Amino acid sequence: MATYQFQGEDIVAPFRITSNEPAFSADTVSLKQRRVRQGSQRWELEFGVIMEDASSALADLVSTFHESVTMEMPQLNVRGETISQGTSTSAVTTASAYAGGDSSIACSNGDGTIKKGRFIKFSNHDKIYIVTENYLNTGTLKIYPSLRAAVPQSTQVLYRDGTDAITFTGYREISNISGITYTDGVLSDAGTINLIEAL
Repeated sequence: MATYQFQGEDIVAPFRITSNEPAFSADTVSLKQRRVRQGSQRWELEFGVIMEDASSALADLVSTFHESVTMEMPQLNVRGETISQGTSTSAVTTASAYAGGDSSIACSNGDGTIKKGRFIKFSNHDKIYIVTENYLNTGTLKIYPSLRAAVPQSTQVLYRDGTDAITFTGYREISNISGITYTDGVLSDAGTINLIEAL
């Protein structure tokens, strides 16, 4: 996994990315199953960090739990390597306007592929999406979940390393905010950090 940070501390594996989308299932009298999704989705992150400055980290951990935090969204790994952005290096924009609920977005200005499994954002809102099929040049970008906000024509798709940072905005999950554990007075551990996407 590439090196990602949370509040200035390096994130370490294991790292969990969870898609939380409430769904309900019920059996009919004929034993057919009916499944319904609620239509809301958020990403949840779970990870540990290497503590370089425990006193500063403790102050950050306990004093900011009620505020939103931001960090670079870690990209997924395949066989130990982070999923690349693909071969596309230019700015990609939406070819027309799209309403909330759309999951196939025609784009333009591309010069190559954007890989399936890549996390992306649209420049007009903070929701993070994942690409569900390889995108090629000026084709259709298929995403999950479906758009949570309308996207105007010519909205930039953020997908590139460095250039278009995919910023995760979330809140600390409050059930495990306990501080830092010290071992032998030297080693320190903040335990597991859980973040839930701010919607």
